[in-house]
Formats: sequence, C-alpha cells, structure tokens
Amino acid sequence: MKPRRSSRVILAVALAAAVVFAATRGRTGSAAASLDAASLDTTDVTRVEVTGESSSLKLTTAADMPYRAIAEGRRSGWFSRWYSSWFFDDCPSSTDMRIEGSTLRVDVRPPAWSSPTWFGLSDCVNEIRINLPKEGTVAIRQQATQVRLTGDYAAIALAARAADVALDGHATTIDLRGTAMRAHIAFDAVRQDETITIAAQSLDTDLDFRKAGPISYTVAAKAALVDSALANTPGAKPALSIEADYVRATIR
Repeated sequence: MKPRRSSRVILAVALAAAVVFAATRGRTGSAAASLDAASLDTTDVTRVEVTGESSSLKLTTAADMPYRAIAEGRRSGWFSRWYSSWFFDDCPSSTDMRIEGSTLRVDVRPPAWSSPTWFGLSDCVNEIRINLPKEGTVAIRQQATQVRLTGDYAAIALAARAADVALDGHATTIDLRGTAMRAHIAFDAVRQDETITIAAQSLDTDLDFRKAGPISYTVAAKAALVDSALANTPGAKPALSIEADYVRATIR
C-alpha cells in the first residue's frame, strides 16, 4: 500500500525542520564558544609566560590596538566547516590565564573537548592572541607550539619538542630550543645588539637581517646546508649561534 501524499509531505517537512534545527544548533554552539573566550587586560604586562600543552600563539606589540590577551578554542581540521554547521560539539578553551604583578601567565591544559567519537577527530586548537606593550619579554615552554610574533621585544625564549616559530620585528635576545623546529626570523631593523641562539635536533631556519651590516655566526651540526649572503665577521652583532644534528639555514 502506497503512503498517502499528505504523509509524504509531512515527512518532508519534518526532515527539513530537523536539518534547520541541527544547522542552527551548530552555529549557536560556535557563537557561544567564541563569546566564552577568556580575555584579560595586558596594559601593564611586561612579561608573558606560556606553559603546558600545544597551542597556536599570536603575539603583537601594536600601540594602535587594545592591549588584550584572548584565549579560545577553535576548530581547524579539514572537517571543521561541516562540523560547525551540523553538530553541536564546540571547542571550549582549556587555557588558564592570570596576571601576577606585571607577568601574564598562560597555562594550556589538556583539552577538555577530547571525544571518543569519530566526529571528535575534527581538530580543536587552543588559540591565544596577545597584544602587549613594546620591549616586553616572552617565555614559552610547551610540548608543541606554533608561534607568530610581530613587533618589538626585549627577549624571546622558547623550549618545545616541536615548534614552528616566526618573528617579524625585533628582539634583542632570542633563544630557541627544541627537538624539531622551523624558525623564520625577519628583523625590521638591526641595532647591533642582537644575540640569537637556536638549538635543535632537526632545524629548518631562515634569518633575514635586511643586509644591514656585518654579523657573526657559528654553525655546529652533524649535517648542514647553510646558504649565507652575509660574510661572517667575528665579534660583530647580530651574533648568531646554531647547533643541531641536521640543519638547513638561509642567512641574508
């Protein structure tokens, strides 16, 4: 016996309503996660310390932007667009931030959004964005990290098993240490007071000094491919020291 036409219409309407509800619920969950992001005023912060699990860090020293630290969870996997539209399972931030004196302490905890379901395989990322006054210091100690720094810093120190680091600006002291590392450092100005130390087992690095003058550098490695457009002038600064088992370095 064939279903009546009215029954088919009711079924179609019900299915459409379910689809709209699922999509709306997913968007609502995504918006709630964004609104729930942790935020702190960093006007008086001169030092940033980041520890814990993996995260994506973006640091700036822009005077024309509010001095704020914002931590939130977001999806970045290939399935993230579908996920946020159809399923209510957001990525709440698992980051604890607090200010002690003039130090901003950021602790990235194990993710609270781990899920045993297949859909839980969609990647959640702890994203931290910090804008602080110029000439601050940054210390990062994490398992894995992706760091993008823009602006002027007094010192940058990083220790991680896996790291992808980029600086576009200036830092007087840079100390990067890890197991596997990719580092891109581009100085917008050279003040002849810079010291850069990079140590890793496997290293791929690109350093741009804007050809501003003499530099000194040493490379100690089991296997190295170094392409330098600048001559090595002992005693000059910037002073660069690279130590790795395997390294590919470009200096210009």
